Amino acid sequence: MPNSRSRRQTKGAFGNNKARPVVRDWSAPAPAPTDTTPREPSFADKLINYSQPILEQAGNNHTAAKGAMNVAILIWNAAIEGDAKIAEAKKTLAALPGATAEQVEELVTTMVARKTELYPEEKLSVTNFILKFSHRKGAQFRVSAVNINPEGVSMFEPIGGSAPKYTGQNIINPLAAICAGGMMLDTLGEEKAAAEIE
Repeated sequence: MPNSRSRRQTKGAFGNNKARPVVRDWSAPAPAPTDTTPREPSFADKLINYSQPILEQAGNNHTAAKGAMNVAILIWNAAIEGDAKIAEAKKTLAALPGATAEQVEELVTTMVARKTELYPEEKLSVTNFILKFSHRKGAQFRVSAVNINPEGVSMFEPIGGSAPKYTGQNIINPLAAICAGGMMLDTLGEEKAAAEIE
């Protein structure tokens, strides 16, 4: 026998026995729209693309890939700073074991021309990079760069794009930002603090 005090037996808003409609929607949510806008390549993307001819020679060897990036960055910076630095880069590379003057001349001339052809507008000098190596993906790295202005404001930054979609996910490698801060301290004359960060 139903309880006389049951909600279903009372009158008013709860006085009927009609089944209540289920309002839950168990269907899969609509997929988020795909952003088809072409992404501007970051500075790191450009540097990787520029360095490909040298990186390919390193294969899957971590030490060789790091050395290849050092060579590529040396020539990149020389191409930005002009003929005197290009000549200095040639001298530095010619002093490496096994290098010949002809090989160095060809390499530097080719890479300077590649920089001018691909990214003539880029004026940032690279001062540090962090190499991450994977046998599956090959060499990847984070880059810190500096644009020093003796007459005004200089810029020290990690180069890789702001990547706002990763905010708060604790998955971004902070080392490039930390190294950029160290370079700023060194430029400001705080050598001891810069050395501690390094």
